[in-house]
Amino acid sequence: RDTFAQQIEAQGKVPRQVSTTEVVPAGAEIAPHLALRPDQSVGVRRRVMYANDEPLQLGDSYYPLDIVDGSKIMDPADVVEGTDQVLEDLGHIPTRYEDEITWRMPTAEESAKLRLAPGVPAGRLARTSFDQHDRPIEVYVVILPGDRHVLLYDVSAE
Repeated sequence: RDTFAQQIEAQGKVPRQVSTTEVVPAGAEIAPHLALRPDQSVGVRRRVMYANDEPLQLGDSYYPLDIVDGSKIMDPADVVEGTDQVLEDLGHIPTRYEDEITWRMPTAEESAKLRLAPGVPAGRLARTSFDQHDRPIEVYVVILPGDRHVLLYDVSAE
């Protein structure tokens, strides 16, 4: 099971995702994370993720198209084994991540999709995944309603 489903099931809730996929230009925001030009195409997998039918988060994953074109990642069906496993099967083993976390007010579209009450801020986590050759292979941008999430990090002092 993918990580989201495992975490939601561990809370005794029923996970569900609604996914779409498309090919788009990387754009000014995503391109630097993937070491691409803004006009280069990327595959994007967009998800609305639910717990017991309550929208919990929005997650858009951007991938270099030369890696994911024709793979399960570009099929909107659930990827039961998880996208990290698919990337590994494609020869790109995720070995490290870089997180960028910001908080802001949500856009009107985000508020509607997440059914947010007025005044609820949203966290934005942009996680860049790197493979065994230190190539950036995914940028996962997740929008987290501020009234539904706690970010907890365990960091070694070594």
